[in-house]
Amino acid sequence: MAGCVVLVDLWGQLSDIDPSLAPLGVTCEHHGAVPAGGGIVGLIVGPDHLLGAAEVAALPDLRCVATPSTGFDHLELEAITAAGAWVTHVASYCDDEVADHAIAMIVDLLRGITLLDRDVRAGGWDFTVAHPRRIAGTTLGIVGMGRIGSAVTARAVALGMRVVGFDPLVDVSLVRSRGAEPVATPTELFAISDVVSLHALLTAATRGMIGVSELSAMARGGFLVNCARAGIVDHVALAAALRCGQLAGAALDVVPTEPPPANDPVLRYPNTIINPHAAFASPASVRAPYARAAAAIAAVLRGEEPVDVVGRPA
Repeated sequence: MAGCVVLVDLWGQLSDIDPSLAPLGVTCEHHGAVPAGGGIVGLIVGPDHLLGAAEVAALPDLRCVATPSTGFDHLELEAITAAGAWVTHVASYCDDEVADHAIAMIVDLLRGITLLDRDVRAGGWDFTVAHPRRIAGTTLGIVGMGRIGSAVTARAVALGMRVVGFDPLVDVSLVRSRGAEPVATPTELFAISDVVSLHALLTAATRGMIGVSELSAMARGGFLVNCARAGIVDHVALAAALRCGQLAGAALDVVPTEPPPANDPVLRYPNTIINPHAAFASPASVRAPYARAAAAIAAVLRGEEPVDVVGRPA
């Protein structure tokens, strides 16, 4: 079978995708940017690269685009499917890792572990700089009650936390069955939460959904955790809430520009923990999504329907 599959990703390796694709006779290449030209039948495109109408128009033989991530907001689905290609993502491969990371950040903020460490290293020895709080009895608000939000809920309940959840796409009875009390709006959720953790996909409906009204509804001194996508949060509003003390702190695994340049305002937010988009990572999860993305493309090239479809050929 003639053709080429191109891996466009910072972390993936050809050895992760060759086993699925080599038996089909296609060649595999690793590029630092989205390529152009004929003969390219498949793309594996990581979240650091955008794929829109202009890029798709330059790939006349494209049959499948697979992202080795759960989120697919970097792919312009309408343009890709209009060109006759499938689009897939990788669901569930790091649910436990992200849930663990979110809980770790929640506990860190409530107990002040990172902030206290920084103070000691700067010469201090005063626990009141972070005001550690009891975890049991604290109210955790979760925006997005899908697989990861539900996994965070289970962990939080085990720690004795009260959990409230918002997700317009999940029935309230299902939210209750997953251990959370459903609320009708993000503003209502913020108003009754001590900590809010975000676990929604980035879509047109969720972009910028956490802004001034939501953050100001929270009781002064609350916390925000984001292990989802930076675009869900209005970062101008977040910076203002942190600087005025409306929020006592935030833990961010995602930021608007990744990696942030040295002059990025996000690096100057007070009382903030920032991780390098690491919530997904573990020895098991780092390689698996590339193999699954390659398997999806291989299925399309064999004339089969792939798994984890988010866009079908027009």
